[in-house]
Amino acid sequence: MPADSAAALVSEAVDQMLTYGERDCTDPSCARHAGTTDCPPITVSRSPGSVLGEAVAEAWHAAGGSRLDIPAGVVAALALWPQKSVGAEAADAIAAYIAAQPPRVLVRGLAESADFYWGLRPDLWAVARPLFDWTREDHSDTQLAGVRAVARAALRHGVLQHTGGTDPGERSRIDLMSWVITSLRHHHSRRSLGEYHTPLDISDLLAEVLAADSDSGGHRQDGEWAVEPAAGTGGLFRSAAERLRRDGENPADRGWVMLELDPLAAAGAAVNTLVWELGPRAFVGCGDVLAQPGLAEETLAQARDLALYRDDVRRLIGFAIATRTSRQLLDVLLAGR
Repeated sequence: MPADSAAALVSEAVDQMLTYGERDCTDPSCARHAGTTDCPPITVSRSPGSVLGEAVAEAWHAAGGSRLDIPAGVVAALALWPQKSVGAEAADAIAAYIAAQPPRVLVRGLAESADFYWGLRPDLWAVARPLFDWTREDHSDTQLAGVRAVARAALRHGVLQHTGGTDPGERSRIDLMSWVITSLRHHHSRRSLGEYHTPLDISDLLAEVLAADSDSGGHRQDGEWAVEPAAGTGGLFRSAAERLRRDGENPADRGWVMLELDPLAAAGAAVNTLVWELGPRAFVGCGDVLAQPGLAEETLAQARDLALYRDDVRRLIGFAIATRTSRQLLDVLLAGR
């Protein structure tokens, strides 16, 4: 990122931190100041992924939507909602709160849900951006109605019940982004991309075969790496992680590299990687592995660079806040003399 962009980011962050709670905010999209607390309960069921995906697609198309990034991004942001609870016990209450928000407030809340993860994994956040850039656009009332319809459909069919628990093993029982993206794409689009996401039972079978092959060659070692050159939304690694957890192992002890040509599917894989907690050595790259034979190495290098950039920005923000606070204190002292 250019230096001027970093400076603007730091300046904006400092302004927000120093003026939070002091402004008379009239922004209708600001959830902190304009969101409703009148949140009637909604009927929620933990639907299978296929049902949830179809419900999202039907809600979006019924509202006249044509883009894929918006409805898929709504579900992704809900899946990433940072507030988790044991056994997803708070999911119903959170779902009622989100469903009750005005559309512009809802969009801001979804954006903040996604942005929360920039500080944790800037590399995955960068890959997932195609699912969230729309939150920074100016939307028509029709699009906003579609966003709200999609959010309510996903909430009613249990997106937070699937992804709102503290146990990553429970959150890994479904490849939510695959179901949603596949349902949104009509048959012709999937054929033109050559994209057919691996069914759950097939990915589970492949994971079992790979595990058996690994076991036959000796005990699996912590620190092993796996690379998937056509990862889709990461279904095969989801199954592999589940198998490791059943065997008492932690997927975070392994290295996972998912490479995918389609930016939307790669974004879904990045979201899933966070939801499933595959660990600090789980990476997603977007590109053509045939045209870019070094894509895996480039993905790892970019992740390192983004982590360093994040750390630099944090240091700049801390220094800027300290400097500006000191200046404000000095102004107060001088004014009192």
